[in-house]
Amino acid sequence: MPPSPSLQELLAAIDGIADELEALAQPAEAARRAPDELAALVKAARIPMAKVPREVGGYELSPAEQIDFFARLAWLNPTASWLAFNQCGIAGMLAAILPDDGVAEVFAEDAPLAAAVSAPTGKSEKIAGGYRVSGRWAYASGVHVAQWIGLFTLADDPPGPRLVVLRRDQVELHDDWHVAALQGTGSVDVIVDGAFVPEHLTAMPFMQLRGGPQYTRLGIKGYVAGENFGFSLGVAQRLVHEIAALSTTKKRYTNVATISERGAFRHALGQADCALRASRAYLASELDEAMATVTSNGDLLPAEDMSRLEAASAWATEQATQTAVKLFPYAGAGALHLSNPIQRALRDLIGSGQHIVVSNEGIDAWGETLVRTAGRPR
Repeated sequence: MPPSPSLQELLAAIDGIADELEALAQPAEAARRAPDELAALVKAARIPMAKVPREVGGYELSPAEQIDFFARLAWLNPTASWLAFNQCGIAGMLAAILPDDGVAEVFAEDAPLAAAVSAPTGKSEKIAGGYRVSGRWAYASGVHVAQWIGLFTLADDPPGPRLVVLRRDQVELHDDWHVAALQGTGSVDVIVDGAFVPEHLTAMPFMQLRGGPQYTRLGIKGYVAGENFGFSLGVAQRLVHEIAALSTTKKRYTNVATISERGAFRHALGQADCALRASRAYLASELDEAMATVTSNGDLLPAEDMSRLEAASAWATEQATQTAVKLFPYAGAGALHLSNPIQRALRDLIGSGQHIVVSNEGIDAWGETLVRTAGRPR
């Protein structure tokens, strides 16, 4: 199926800045955060609007379309893709659930840069006109260049989860991002100490006001499945490409043949490409089916379908990671240099597989479902 006009426009915007994106990949790693130049590039290309509802001026890419969008970014610059994963996800959610006044403020400037943390590790206390917010949140990817920070909290009134949106100057950054993977994302902890957030910049997470069914009916793992796997896919595709190119000149010590002439390598390379294509097709199919279900039933994705979708997302990510691990030895010791995109791809793939939304527990849960429903026609 050809890309939709929205996806075509975004892919063209990415290709228009491809050289600049690629040039900033290594500087981001060295700085342990996104350079300001990278933030300016993605903002000008309207990348943060990929998941924003159309009625708020966004592209509202379908979950399946998001795979190729984030993959293209990740091929060029993993930091840009991981930050877009965060930026697009929270921008889409804010546009879907914030009150009108909140949407008007956050989106007053086109393509706002946002960061977010979904784990509700802080609290919001109801006070006159809004909420007093305090706490500490981990893994705020892209917060250094963010204009807005979306944080999930536990509120006292009404009791339960509440999303609050703060300005960048209302949070303190804790420089703790010294890591082996995703080095350029600057996913530091953020601390908030009694900041005031007006009512119109807060919302209950599941009270959707705008947009299609993807925002609240697929569950959080379904909502970000295309983003997370798109990142992993693009990074894995880049690794396969780099190793294939290297193999035509790479020789092992005392061996006159190139790596590309080895039958074992050719088989491994072919398997890798097949695995990535199969994973992409599988998850895209599951995402399309899930969207069709929630569109037709007007309700949440049924629990069994949710389990199957989460398993597909976890399995696809696992395949991408295993592809990299199997191919990496063929690159030789030269791939260990920090300037080499092959080692960066391997580390980032392993890092992306650690994300909670693609935990292999999802595959466990689907296996439990299969056992429980054994004998039932499928």
